Amino acid sequence: MKKTRNTKGILEALLVVGLILIIPLFFVFRTKANAPAAPNTAVPAGMPVPTAANAPEESNALKPKQPPACTFPLAQTTTAESTPEEYTFSEPQVVLSAKFGSPYEIVEWLPDNQQVLMTEDSDNIEMGKPRLQSIELYNSATGELKVYAVRTYADGLPSWHPELNAIVYPSMNFMGIDKNTHHPIFTRQLWVSYGDPNTVQMLTDNMSQFPIAIKPDGSEMFYLADKKISKLDKSLKKLSSALFDPAQWDYGKGRRNKEPIFYEMAWQPNTSLVFLYSNGSGLQMGGYTFILDTNTGQVCELDFGGWARKALWSSDGHYLAIIRGTEYTSPVSVLDMAVLDTVTGELHTIGVIPYAVEGKRYVYDFAWAPDNRHLLAVGTATSQNNQNNNDTYELHELYLVDFMTGQSVSILPEYSKFFSTNLVWSSDGTKLAVSCPINGADRLCLISVHTSGN
Repeated sequence: MKKTRNTKGILEALLVVGLILIIPLFFVFRTKANAPAAPNTAVPAGMPVPTAANAPEESNALKPKQPPACTFPLAQTTTAESTPEEYTFSEPQVVLSAKFGSPYEIVEWLPDNQQVLMTEDSDNIEMGKPRLQSIELYNSATGELKVYAVRTYADGLPSWHPELNAIVYPSMNFMGIDKNTHHPIFTRQLWVSYGDPNTVQMLTDNMSQFPIAIKPDGSEMFYLADKKISKLDKSLKKLSSALFDPAQWDYGKGRRNKEPIFYEMAWQPNTSLVFLYSNGSGLQMGGYTFILDTNTGQVCELDFGGWARKALWSSDGHYLAIIRGTEYTSPVSVLDMAVLDTVTGELHTIGVIPYAVEGKRYVYDFAWAPDNRHLLAVGTATSQNNQNNNDTYELHELYLVDFMTGQSVSILPEYSKFFSTNLVWSSDGTKLAVSCPINGADRLCLISVHTSGN
């Protein structure tokens, strides 16, 4: 058993509780002028009333502009540090092997802390057609692997819907190849599966982007379509929509290629706010890091000193963590991490891989610990092969990071050849699911975790 300990911090319970209570109001949008509110329309205190300029119609589209900066309710204030947990990790145990040898994508633990949502690519690849992908649940207690759906591959990940006890997922409706451009012809669809892949239900066929976001409590689901914010409640009933055109905020379009920006999404717990981020594709610019109010369509911009490759909220909604890119190169040569305190606006940056380790540093994936202070990251330093400078080699290691102190400690370093680039941590803190390829074939590994209080 390997043991890692971080010892710093004083718990100030009253302040923490107070901060959590005001989290839904942590963003105040700055504008020069506000239009009067529509009759019988509730407007959150401190937020501007949406105007036509916030979501222009196609016939009267405005030049793309930069959103106002997000501000914070307790800016310039230092929050109290919490008492860190002490974690002990077991050796990884192989529990599942990919049928076709292709990589698993481990998405999330279900709320029961027993089942893991994953995807697995099919080996049945036909010329001129996109690949198929199965969406599965693995039961860590019984070892059962159950296929919920088979979809045409899409960029957006599936999600577990806690109110429906079902998997919601985007899929490509592939209709062929354009003879002139040789590009695929398709529509973007949204589906739900309750467990039987033969009886899946289509929810919509008009999404403008693949990614979706589900509110952590399952009360709402959000996707983009027809320059609107489309939302479904927990019974899949459509809710009123607000206007939102991503092209209006694409202010850096002139500094990159002509491809449209596509966003990933992360819903902040206990609010109507979604973090929209793009990964910095294109030349001479990074990606966008926006906060979108799904009730009003209002947008503000966060400053991470870079752009996000992946983003996760802490379970209490207080912190937003990202894998950050800061160099305008292709491929990206360095990736670190940043954590934003969404109450004070304080930004913590973490190198993850120690500077003593030679090579280009990357962070591939991460997960929040249950204490909302530690993160577990998959990191690597790519080094040149001494025999041939054109060759590189990578060793993936797991790093436990205390973002408040910046301390990063490698755990289970003797298994660095064992880990891939994907992991998730159960919400009760007792288990890790990690992708662990062996001899060229992917495996699913489980790691048991014990805390100082258990």
